[in-house]
Amino acid sequence: MEQLKTRQFAGIDLGRTSAQFSLFDEGQGEMMEEIFPLEPDEQKEYIASGMAKIRQYMESANRTWEDFDEVNISLEGVDQENRKTLEEQLPEDFQEIHATSIITRFRAFAEYVFHQERSVWDRNTLLLDFSEGRLTYIFVEQIRRARQRAYRAILKEIDTEEFGIQEGDPELDQNFSKMMKQFLVRKPAHIIYLTGQGFEGSWMKRSLTYMCAGRRVFLGQNLYANGACLLGMGELALIEDGMLLMEGPEMVSHTIGVITQESGKAHYVPITSIGKEWYNTSGSLDIIMDKSQKVEFFFHNSRENEIECSACEIRDLPGRPPKTTRLRIKVEFTSQAAGVILITDMGFGSMFPATGKVTIFPFQLIT
Repeated sequence: MEQLKTRQFAGIDLGRTSAQFSLFDEGQGEMMEEIFPLEPDEQKEYIASGMAKIRQYMESANRTWEDFDEVNISLEGVDQENRKTLEEQLPEDFQEIHATSIITRFRAFAEYVFHQERSVWDRNTLLLDFSEGRLTYIFVEQIRRARQRAYRAILKEIDTEEFGIQEGDPELDQNFSKMMKQFLVRKPAHIIYLTGQGFEGSWMKRSLTYMCAGRRVFLGQNLYANGACLLGMGELALIEDGMLLMEGPEMVSHTIGVITQESGKAHYVPITSIGKEWYNTSGSLDIIMDKSQKVEFFFHNSRENEIECSACEIRDLPGRPPKTTRLRIKVEFTSQAAGVILITDMGFGSMFPATGKVTIFPFQLIT
């Protein structure tokens, strides 16, 4: 009897000091993790060096990119130059099979958290990343406790000099413990994850004793690759429903939509959602025009809960009766706070043929 093939997903994280690889087998329900440290001379071109390590691992493990149903990659820096560099480093056999999916480490951790069982993400969760002398944190909290719950994730850096936190310092444990006591009063967390080479070694005695009091604490170096891997299982419903606000670089905090009438009542219909990087955010929607030759767009700032409206005039369309013009609206972002809306005349069947005319409507969000 032929063995049933289960889906497998891969996640890759490329950082300045190491490359990480994670594999999740849906049938076994297990995560396999690998980490490949980069030598100082390899860290200058860490994206190329990291992908070289991944390719070597794939060859030694006798794996091919065809083995995976989806592959997602998180990057320590996702600026345009780095994204282009990564795309150039992806082998041809990868590009023939998989679409290039690049996410931030910020989103990778959110994917990791919200792909866990509800008891994990329904409580405040904290990630501390201590790498190369920098201490950053991601704090995930529930911000609405109504029937439809919403969550917010914040990415920020902690001033290590203010607390005297320095790798190798004999007072590191004492100073870190003192900082955490102040931090957790302001941002109480029930689950804490630690990552980064700064947490390696056995210096965390007093700090761990405090953090573990009434909390669950985990130390892991493959959290970002794990999150990128779990993304392959499907988009988070919280992101699709606009219920996860990600406050950090590259992340979109506005939805863009239109008002429609349903049973005589006005409804806001979003075309795009929040919770993703701007270069991964887009959407489309078809609408039927009434008498007006104008489309009003509504920009909802989820962070401030404010709405702005802007109208676009549709010119040079052929004369048609009301409700016989279908427009296809496509929204694309060109940066975190700007983009363009493309409005295409689709006509209305054979009686009112489409002209294919495209109206370009740029937008700039107020953040």
